[in-house]
Amino acid sequence: MDRKVPLLIRVFILFAGLASVGMYLSIVLAVLDIGPHIMGGERVTREEWLHIAAPLVVVIGVLMACISYGFATAKAWSRHVVIAMFGLIVVYATILGALNLIHYAIMWRAIINGTLFGGASVWYFYFKPNVAEYFRELENR
Repeated sequence: MDRKVPLLIRVFILFAGLASVGMYLSIVLAVLDIGPHIMGGERVTREEWLHIAAPLVVVIGVLMACISYGFATAKAWSRHVVIAMFGLIVVYATILGALNLIHYAIMWRAIINGTLFGGASVWYFYFKPNVAEYFRELENR
């Protein structure tokens, strides 16, 4: 890896890759009915988890794999995928809450977490000077 790669990007490569694997492992465990089934910090039934959380977990797993690949191969688009992932979480929670498919506590937790982590990601990837410069260089290659 080039020395210009910001330290947290290097950490995110490993984290996103492991998170992607973890997403799929959680689905396998839910299908096999192993362990508790939790959404937004609250216990739910296996069926609720598979019906409501699993579709989002699958998509987030794919996005995490894309993020890991994008960071590892120095792709300029990778930071946009991070923001899209948090936006997806907020939109998904809002829609499920509006349809009364999830408890409002779970909806608000997902919205708040997605907004806070998404906001922190916007600052880091677009406004932190060395990281923004790193991605500008990638776009200009």
